[in-house]
Amino acid sequence: MKLLLLVGVLGCLAVCSLADTEHKCGPLQKIKVRRQWAKAFGEGSERLEFAIHLWNTFFKAFPKAREMFSKYRGDNIYSPEFQASSQRILGAFGMLIETADDPEALKVLLGSVKADHLDKGIRPEFYEALRDELLESLPKYLGHRLDWDAWNDCLTALIENLK
Repeated sequence: MKLLLLVGVLGCLAVCSLADTEHKCGPLQKIKVRRQWAKAFGEGSERLEFAIHLWNTFFKAFPKAREMFSKYRGDNIYSPEFQASSQRILGAFGMLIETADDPEALKVLLGSVKADHLDKGIRPEFYEALRDELLESLPKYLGHRLDWDAWNDCLTALIENLK
């Protein structure tokens, strides 16, 4: 009888875990991403270090993307103009992560970000490329603690809402 009960419980856990993998960016993933973002992005000068690393890898992979930042000196990621723009972008990204559990606030924020980027002619491929480079950069700051699947699922969900 105990064996039958154990098999039943294990079966339920298997079904639940399969169902959970189909639910992209669920509550636990959002919490993990939020905490990991706070750790990776850090505070003060750590934020600048994170941004420089991210944009260096991004522009090496996508050199033509610098053109989108010409107004902010995309030719020099160390310039005050680019650093200010970078902190605004990563700050907005952090706000998206922070509001992920509040559907109404997230909807408003996503609408604002989407409208701003449409006005600037930023194509959806940019978001996907930035997601890919972010996933490449995060291990430097999080090491083995990185939950790559949670990040990928949550970033993909954000991107789908920005398209």
